[in-house]
Amino acid sequence: MNSAITTLGTNQVVRTGYLYTISRLKVCTVSSNRYYSTSKSDSQSSDLPPVPILTINNLNNKDCIKSFRLLLKDKGGIYSFINTVNGNQYIGSAKDFYLRLNEHLDNKKSNIALQKAFAKYGFLAPPQISIFPIYEYFTYESKIISHKALTDLESNYINRFNFDNLYNFKATATSSLGYKHTEEARLKMVNYYKDKNNHPMFGKTHTEEALALISKPGELNPMFGKKHSEATKASMSKKKNKYPLGVGIYDLDDNLILKFNNNVELAKHLDISKVTVGKYLNSGLIYNKTYRFKPIQG
Repeated sequence: MNSAITTLGTNQVVRTGYLYTISRLKVCTVSSNRYYSTSKSDSQSSDLPPVPILTINNLNNKDCIKSFRLLLKDKGGIYSFINTVNGNQYIGSAKDFYLRLNEHLDNKKSNIALQKAFAKYGFLAPPQISIFPIYEYFTYESKIISHKALTDLESNYINRFNFDNLYNFKATATSSLGYKHTEEARLKMVNYYKDKNNHPMFGKTHTEEALALISKPGELNPMFGKKHSEATKASMSKKKNKYPLGVGIYDLDDNLILKFNNNVELAKHLDISKVTVGKYLNSGLIYNKTYRFKPIQG
């Protein structure tokens, strides 16, 4: 696709209930632009392949990318990277096109498959074989309120393409539903995080602001108004258990008398405190001059 210098006139871009007016400006290397009116007839049919509102190329030119700042900064929507060699592409959503584009180009918070394609095909080096189409372009008053609508829209676009031709790992944006890591990937993650220094939060603490954002009080909590089933409680208890094979009551000749899944069950059986059970488990002392409490050994 050839580069072109295009003047964007004042037009209304109406998508998914949002309205943004593009002011008159000149930008370099924008091609294949189209405009929307407020008429419903301009809406794309879900049966047809999506058509970009505008397409940006010359992605290897930092100065050219900077010239798009006014057009892209603080504007959100749906974008793509297209490999013009094989037609494969990555579909993404952004709350700030300018920030997201630069994150991908600098390999920060990017898609691994997309970055591998960059390396394999030389996307960012001449001759230019990667383009950046924008399918949806809008601003919005609240990025927090609009987040779900934006990710739902991203999922809609992903589903309008052949998934086999996408660099996306998941068919649903922000969801890992149906996605499974390979055994090789799981082993890599396990080995990588054996060194605690590799964890992004190692040695750090969240700020009060971050903790407030992470917190999900009231109806925001997925368990609000619900209770764990007995099976779920048992599963969580097993995962937290310090003694994976359970604990037992032994006589003074070291013969196993009774076995329990954890020290709580043992404490209930003898009608004593779990703290008391823990004390005797850790010290090896004889309880009531009759028993020893010990972890079950494999």
